[in-house]
Amino acid sequence: QVDFFLDLMERTMLLSRWNFSENELYLIPSLLTDHSFVEKENFKGPRCVIDFSNSFLPNGVFQRLLCLCVAHSIRVKANDDDAPNELVMEPSLHKRCATIEFEPGCITHLLEDEYAQSITISVENDEFAGKCIRVVQAMLRKVNHDVMGSGLNWEIYLDDVVADELRSLREAQEENASPWFSCRENKHNVKTSVTPAAENIDLAGFLDSL
Repeated sequence: QVDFFLDLMERTMLLSRWNFSENELYLIPSLLTDHSFVEKENFKGPRCVIDFSNSFLPNGVFQRLLCLCVAHSIRVKANDDDAPNELVMEPSLHKRCATIEFEPGCITHLLEDEYAQSITISVENDEFAGKCIRVVQAMLRKVNHDVMGSGLNWEIYLDDVVADELRSLREAQEENASPWFSCRENKHNVKTSVTPAAENIDLAGFLDSL
């Protein structure tokens, strides 16, 4: 029965395996009790704000996003047979914020703001900014499709590092805004298989597509 419930919780994104230890451990974000908070101003790198204020940000969405981010990081780590424990750093997780290395060099900060009904993401390395945001968007679509009955709605705003202000995703795309849509991050581009259709496949296949 234990294996059944572990599998069920993993498939519903309530749990992620924690392969950053020699012991068999699991991450359950809803049980995190550390309320340490990092101000947005202390984040390194350009910001992406995912704004749910026109509808709402239900409890559990951020926690499921953390599960998918950690699962993705673990998959990257497990692909290195020579040094599986040294490929990416161990995530730092709190109840409303986290720092996760998606892949080597792609250190990403996430922050849930209950009052503003938003999730802020910051990517330290500009070269990974575009890929990281597209992967997170795919993860949110997966949560929306599998758990929320496709009822979530959000708007995305990206840092304009020149004007020092947030621009809508459409404006940033039209202006080929750096670093989100610049050629510098093309070498770290997300796989072409990460499309809206990827939300319809099983969780393992979805994570493999990232």
